[in-house]
Amino acid sequence: MKNTLFISSLALCALLSGCVSQHAEPTPKLQHALLLAPNQSAVNKVINTLMNMQNITLDDDVFTINSVVTLNNLNENNIIKSHQLNPPDQFELMIKNKQCFIRHVDSKATQELKGVECVINE
Repeated sequence: MKNTLFISSLALCALLSGCVSQHAEPTPKLQHALLLAPNQSAVNKVINTLMNMQNITLDDDVFTINSVVTLNNLNENNIIKSHQLNPPDQFELMIKNKQCFIRHVDSKATQELKGVECVINE
């Protein structure tokens, strides 16, 4: 009886592992991207949400030339104070399955960037 239970357990494990390993393609990973056309308002909205702030405004061409943007010394009022030495915040424009995302480099917090088109930054 114990042998039958053991053999049945082995057969079940083999069956389950076979099902798990039959993925046709690996899961796509996030890749660095560039915007095809500038969309400052959409980018500002996402970065403000990720930073839990309201007044961050970036250049018109953000993420059209480089897939990483660095913001230095931000605080609650978006004012740079000389006595406050916060490390810079970096954000990456990423793409996965034709969807664009902005990711905060340090926290890895990621949010979809809607209403834009982007391509892989090669």
